Amino acid sequence: MRINPPKKIYLDDSPIRGRGVFASEKISENEIFEICPYLDLNIPKKTSSTILMNYRFNWPQGTSDWDLQVVGLGFSSFYNHSNTPNANWRSNIKDDTFEFYATKNIEAGEEIFVYYGGEEYWKDGRTDIDVK
Repeated sequence: MRINPPKKIYLDDSPIRGRGVFASEKISENEIFEICPYLDLNIPKKTSSTILMNYRFNWPQGTSDWDLQVVGLGFSSFYNHSNTPNANWRSNIKDDTFEFYATKNIEAGEEIFVYYGGEEYWKDGRTDIDVK
């Protein structure tokens, strides 16, 4: 599968935390604006590991019965968390990619946020994360 670089987003310093992903032009609700391949970290299920803890994803998304712990490529690890996100991601099983898409219209210059998870997500040994 051919994956082209995203055209509607860029990486920049975030006023919220570190770096973030921003819209370079308007992104419409439900529009896919980034497709990312991933790297399998080869962390067996039920194994505790701090390897890239703040940047890894469970694959596939949306299930407690995930198969892999992965690091997404592209900008996938730079989306900041919000309890009121304007974007989300989903697993494209057929193509083995992440698809980041808008859950509402996003204006040019606006930071793009995703929801990492509730309190259970943050209670996995992380001590350096300040959720805003």
